[in-house]
Amino acid sequence: MFANTSKYALKALHYIAVHSSEEQRVLAKDVANALDLHKPFLSKILNQLASKNFIHSVKGPYGGFYLTKEQKDRSVMDIIIELEGKDNFSQCILNFESCNEINPCPIHNLVAFEKESLRNSIKNVRITDLQEDLNYL
Repeated sequence: MFANTSKYALKALHYIAVHSSEEQRVLAKDVANALDLHKPFLSKILNQLASKNFIHSVKGPYGGFYLTKEQKDRSVMDIIIELEGKDNFSQCILNFESCNEINPCPIHNLVAFEKESLRNSIKNVRITDLQEDLNYL
């Protein structure tokens, strides 16, 4: 459903939310190692998120990544849209550009309500909601 970029970002944000603070930042290599992710790709994602103020980055020997309280209150949907450049839930499931309420594709009316419901659910998830320390790590 989501691009690998968004999946990596959400996994990394979960890890950073659980394991960092302003005083104890985490390095991209530590996040990559802990989550078994490709470090160069993850670093690019984290730097992109930092440039858009979704995450805080400090350079230097005591640098790393962490989340402020305000950043933790951001919507997961905002991150997905920033990284993917679009809202997949507003796109036609068959990728017809002209599909909409007025000009629906053959399955538009079958999935429209569910897509909107899922979109609203994800929009209401905040980064802070990812902070729960899950056992899968």
